[in-house]
Amino acid sequence: MRSRFSASIKTICSLRESWVTSTVRKQKSNQQVDRTMYLRKLLALSSVLFSIVVAGAADFGPNLIVDPSFTKLGTLPASFSVRKENNTVVLCKKRTDSGEYTMVTVPLRKLIPGRLYQFGVRVKTADISAEFTEVCNVEFYDKKKFREAKVLHVGKGSRDWHEISMELTPGEGPFDSAHIVFFLQRGVSGSVCFSSPFVREIKPDLKRLERENAELDPAALPDALRPELEAMRSRYVERVLSEMPVDAAAGVEQYRHVEWNALRQLWKVAGEFEKVRPQVAVAPEFADVILGVATSAEKVLPRAASFRPLPPKVSLSAAQNERESFQLVVFPAGRDLRNVSVTVSNLVSADGKSWRNAFTIMPVGYVEVEPGTGADYVGFYPDPLMMHLNAVKTVKSGDAQSFWFRLAVPRSQAPGLYRGEATVSIDGKTAFRFPVEAQVYGFALPDRAMLPLAITYLLKEKHLKMWTDMLTDYYITPDNLYNLQFRQERADYYGPDFELLAKMKQDGTLNHFNLGYVDEALDDPKDNHGMKFQIDRIRPRYEKAKEFGLLDYAYIYGCDESSNLVNTDLTAKILKKEFPDVPLFTSAYDRGHGTTGQLPSWDWYCPLIPVYENTPSAVAEARRQGKQVWWYICCAPLKPYPNIFVDSPQIEIRLLMGAMTAKYRPDGFLYYETTNWRKHGNPQSLGEEVFTDWNPNSFGHVNGDGYWFYRGPDDIPLPSIRVEGFRDGLEDYAYHEILRGKVEAAKAAGRNSAWLTEAEEALRIPESLVKSLSEHTTDPFELLAWRQHMAELIEQAE
Repeated sequence: MRSRFSASIKTICSLRESWVTSTVRKQKSNQQVDRTMYLRKLLALSSVLFSIVVAGAADFGPNLIVDPSFTKLGTLPASFSVRKENNTVVLCKKRTDSGEYTMVTVPLRKLIPGRLYQFGVRVKTADISAEFTEVCNVEFYDKKKFREAKVLHVGKGSRDWHEISMELTPGEGPFDSAHIVFFLQRGVSGSVCFSSPFVREIKPDLKRLERENAELDPAALPDALRPELEAMRSRYVERVLSEMPVDAAAGVEQYRHVEWNALRQLWKVAGEFEKVRPQVAVAPEFADVILGVATSAEKVLPRAASFRPLPPKVSLSAAQNERESFQLVVFPAGRDLRNVSVTVSNLVSADGKSWRNAFTIMPVGYVEVEPGTGADYVGFYPDPLMMHLNAVKTVKSGDAQSFWFRLAVPRSQAPGLYRGEATVSIDGKTAFRFPVEAQVYGFALPDRAMLPLAITYLLKEKHLKMWTDMLTDYYITPDNLYNLQFRQERADYYGPDFELLAKMKQDGTLNHFNLGYVDEALDDPKDNHGMKFQIDRIRPRYEKAKEFGLLDYAYIYGCDESSNLVNTDLTAKILKKEFPDVPLFTSAYDRGHGTTGQLPSWDWYCPLIPVYENTPSAVAEARRQGKQVWWYICCAPLKPYPNIFVDSPQIEIRLLMGAMTAKYRPDGFLYYETTNWRKHGNPQSLGEEVFTDWNPNSFGHVNGDGYWFYRGPDDIPLPSIRVEGFRDGLEDYAYHEILRGKVEAAKAAGRNSAWLTEAEEALRIPESLVKSLSEHTTDPFELLAWRQHMAELIEQAE
């Protein structure tokens, strides 16, 4: 084995001796946005904060920019200048003519596909007119033809010198040259200065992994598992070391080491599961199969699987009217398995009452993430829930297959502990059995999310009732932010179904819905500044909502991410005369949220989550003035902020909708689209294969942005594990709000007890769980412990 190898500092999920409850109890749309808007969203704020996640002892190669000191630029284009500042040469651009667009280009020395580089520059800005602004690219060319670009942004208000940087891995296409480009995004006014640009290879310390490899002891592996696990190690070493210079996926792995960390974990799990095997194994011929578990707040990569060994019993807990899940992992380490299925018996309470069909078991499907998307691992990720499958046809040796166990607790389910048994069958033969138990709390969650939501279901899909039922099951009111956008009416767009909305109101599941989208008002006063079309079509919807008693749930959305605040405010002024009793809702770029005179006429404002976090005084002032401030995510922000991408950690969306919402108290959450499959046309429906051909790259370099669901056979709806995490987070938030209500009731009644003191403390989100939007736990057990503690306090309330 070659002596050079890379090491990772990424922490694997914490190992726990027992399963969840036994441990925890004790402690944007279909609109054709242009490239500028897309890039503004894609890297908004995130590239400024993008940190290098490589080995702690990483070295950096030399600066590959040919002229980083700007001493060989020659004649500069108009609007550029060079000066010295503190003995450093500074390149500046100031836009004085909104029609000009010039740039400065500096060559780069050769970059190698598959290698990891750090790209950055120090910047200072003044009077930038846009919320987020492109200022610097690394561009790749092949035979003088543009191939791709990696873009750095600055945020509005970034006036002091600071470094912006990102990682890049060349490899999306052939290229023979690259250069760095300095500019100011077209159409944006202001000035930007650059100093000390760099592009340098990140050279990880390869000695640590050699040591970790030596620490893997094959003698500690069970006999039936040893050959395959040793072979997996050999294949990994050979692939990563020999293919790294030409294979971008292997190159990413050399720096991230997701597979290596998982392989080390697997060796440990293999030994630990042997202690449990005698209790759960039914057929001795499956000694080369490992069973494991993971929480619903984790993603188990099928070919880089990190999970815990199956415990003697699997336990979980939930309130009445709640969904809660865990994952069973089947890992064959000797031969392919055929027709793998999992079933669960009825659950039975201590007094003998039977609970039928408590669990729904769904095989997890996988979509392939390609190089160049910024993912920490290149390969198959878990995402679609193949609820149409009763079994997985083939689980290949060395692949981990997850089965999603979803417990659905009826509102009427009596509280208490229920026990049952799960069975794993392989090719028609019972292979394993293990006990499961579910603790049902004595309180119920509401039928709708306790957080206001505005979430788009854009197009009218086949099996519309199945789709609307599934959306409702995930707390989503079928809605469309963009109906009537661009002053158009499209027959294939989903619009308000007032009979459905009225039934949802009656059932207690209705959240909020949009009466219609409005574009920016035009300067020309003709047709009410161009708004007549949309007003005329919203009017009958308004009247229908009034007829059905639904106006309290309605809003009008418009001027999506607009930076034209003058015309955006005119839009609201016109609408207020037409629909004075309907809230007007926008994501236009006003960091003052209507309080600074730029955009005062709207009612609800919705910034990206980092903007919300960074403008607390404006948020507070907006609410003092009777306005609401929501927040949203889309193809931005990127890490270290939470998102709902296919390659985002599963815990992120649950924290965002739960603990982070409880900490930061937005007035609602907006998401622009949940069925955005148009990037690659209409992909074929998922079938019987769990390793699918579905392309997750939905929007530029982002995986899973804009879609949370899939199409199954005959275009039936299928959920993703990400939308499960979305609902789990809203249920965590419901725990917090129910406890908060009980605390307020106790205080209003004049009670002063130890329970009240403990409950008030529990309402404060611990910093170990969420310190900020960009600093939070990665440990699902810490999240579950927080949830468990709130449940116990709710049950103890007087």
